[in-house]
Amino acid sequence: MSEINTHMSEINASSRFTKLSPSYNPAFTQPLAAMEAQPKREKFIGFAHDEASAHMLQAVLSPQLQDNNQIHVVDFRASLAILAAMTTPEIVLVDLSGEDQPINAVMELAEVVEPGTVVMAIGETVNVNFYRTVTKGMGIREYLPKPLNHATLEQNFLPIISNMKRNGGARRSGRFVVFTGTRGGVGTSTVATNLAWMIGNELHRHTALVDAELHTGTIALNLNLNANNGLGTALAVPERVDQLLLERSMQPAGDRLHVLAGQERLDQDFVYKPGSGGTLISALHARYNFVVMDAGNRLSAFSRDLLNLAQQRIIVMDPSMVSVRNLERLQGLAGERPQTSRPLLVLNKAQTPGGLAQSYMEQSLGLRFDAVIPDLPRVVPKASQFGTPAASIRGPFRDAIAGLARTLGATSSAEIP
Repeated sequence: MSEINTHMSEINASSRFTKLSPSYNPAFTQPLAAMEAQPKREKFIGFAHDEASAHMLQAVLSPQLQDNNQIHVVDFRASLAILAAMTTPEIVLVDLSGEDQPINAVMELAEVVEPGTVVMAIGETVNVNFYRTVTKGMGIREYLPKPLNHATLEQNFLPIISNMKRNGGARRSGRFVVFTGTRGGVGTSTVATNLAWMIGNELHRHTALVDAELHTGTIALNLNLNANNGLGTALAVPERVDQLLLERSMQPAGDRLHVLAGQERLDQDFVYKPGSGGTLISALHARYNFVVMDAGNRLSAFSRDLLNLAQQRIIVMDPSMVSVRNLERLQGLAGERPQTSRPLLVLNKAQTPGGLAQSYMEQSLGLRFDAVIPDLPRVVPKASQFGTPAASIRGPFRDAIAGLARTLGATSSAEIP
């Protein structure tokens, strides 16, 4: 611990560049509670493997950075150790040079940076497939291969920093969470319902749960509630959306969980006025700490708007080739606002008889699942039939949902039992 504190003091005291020993590799012994207690996040921290790259990055990016935000000359392993020992800044720039397995390096990086961090990367790999993998599926906002030049840095890195500066910095992810599934039947609504239930009723955070499937949505049924036409009205006539409409339409599923679910006629398309999704989200944000939305897998105009506006996307898939095929298509959907982090991936119904093995899927996709929920045919369906959240029952399902809540930053002073 003393090594880490001494080392971080040296960084803060440096004037321009800090050159650290490549062998620097402290033990990760800092308590999580101590890290979370630090309220302020720095704007930026950058790492470069060589001084030439550091000088060029500093020259191009410094006009948009504060005086104490610098580029440190270290290897990738040392940058991981530094990030693990500090509160992650809003923007992180890493250098993957020297890593034999850069994909694995990115996966290790995802384990030490906090949700809500914007990550940019440079490196020696010049490969289109690598670029697509890390920027579409692994949370890297932008990647540039070496050798660097002023033009590409100005075009690709500078707008990311300047946009965040205009917007007042990065917003922590997990406040507006949108679920979607790789296909029907993977359990998207079940996972979304139980996550919202845990955040609202176990972690005591004011939470709104919205079912974007207005024809055949199941969230209200899962919680033993009645659907109404409030959501349909909000989407058709957004100028009527106010706190009074929400109070009349939202149904309580606990002291701090409210549900908004519609049930439109099957023989009619529901009217959706473009932009009304954003109006609804703004109204919900004014009242709730967390807004959890189930966009389903049909991707209606409303669902697509939700995914475009999401602070954090969560993709639910099952161990099937159909899910593997559709995952890349979902990851390729571009968002209107900058996504604060890569989509979180949930493998539901793991170890289903005849399903793909988790290890095979992770190796094929080149990533790791953020949450894995085992196949529990005797627990989850029974709970849904009785309108009882399966997360209220101690066991592996509850543990997985609790882990997903922590990943989103939804925690309380007491650990979830």
